[in-house]
Amino acid sequence: MSTEGKDQAFESLPSVRKGEDVTLRDDLYEFSSLLDTAKIAKGKGVRFRLIDTGKFDQFQLEWLAEAGADIYTSDEARTDFLELELVSRACKRGGATCAYFLHGPLGSEEETGSISFPDLQNLGRAGIYVHVTNRQKQREIAQLNELAFACRKGGSWLVYYHHGPLEFSLEEMARSRAWIHASERIFQEAEDPALILDKLKAAIYAGLRCVLHVEKGLDISLLQDVINAGTWILFKSSLFDYKSPLRALEKKSRRRKLDYRAYYLYPNILP
Repeated sequence: MSTEGKDQAFESLPSVRKGEDVTLRDDLYEFSSLLDTAKIAKGKGVRFRLIDTGKFDQFQLEWLAEAGADIYTSDEARTDFLELELVSRACKRGGATCAYFLHGPLGSEEETGSISFPDLQNLGRAGIYVHVTNRQKQREIAQLNELAFACRKGGSWLVYYHHGPLEFSLEEMARSRAWIHASERIFQEAEDPALILDKLKAAIYAGLRCVLHVEKGLDISLLQDVINAGTWILFKSSLFDYKSPLRALEKKSRRRKLDYRAYYLYPNILP
């Protein structure tokens, strides 16, 4: 295909027409097509995010990363640290980022094919942005703190998605400048929401970055306090009608944009 034809194919992508980042899965396109897309996107100043399902080998991922593709991978696709380290280096050469989502256990080698905890720490030290959720598996706060520290040493971040009550200390995560995503349930299910607010305020002051996902809405005074503390608020779309007193806060929160490295692919999803 000619250069003009490649540009036209790029411009025809739905996300490009909407002025959004380009996000494609590796198992839906040929390698050469994705490589062309990465190069064109970089030339046009558009972020190209590749979802790695394991289709390509390490060398192909390196080529894509050097061309400027952000690599979004997981333990469902890759568990070899040395392979991931080389991909991360290629991302740095290409001005791209590498994100790794952990679905499995935190450092347990009991399950075949899982990644060890030392290797998870090595991912962070290699500059890879590590994403962890406790939706289906319990996570030990001590391990999360160690992982957050390793990420900080490597110049990346731990991004932690929390479900359930906020009962643990956030002090160590704050020191490592980690990100935590949670829903408004941390307030709704607490005996004393004010204590949770005080905990968040202290942690944010110490360096924690917090994102609150709001689905049903909180008391407006509490929500205002949460925003004033420095929390990013992500409202569920079409949550409030135009008469709602929360509408002004919703508009205000939209103006404060999240760093694209602070979430895995889509900001409004709490995995």
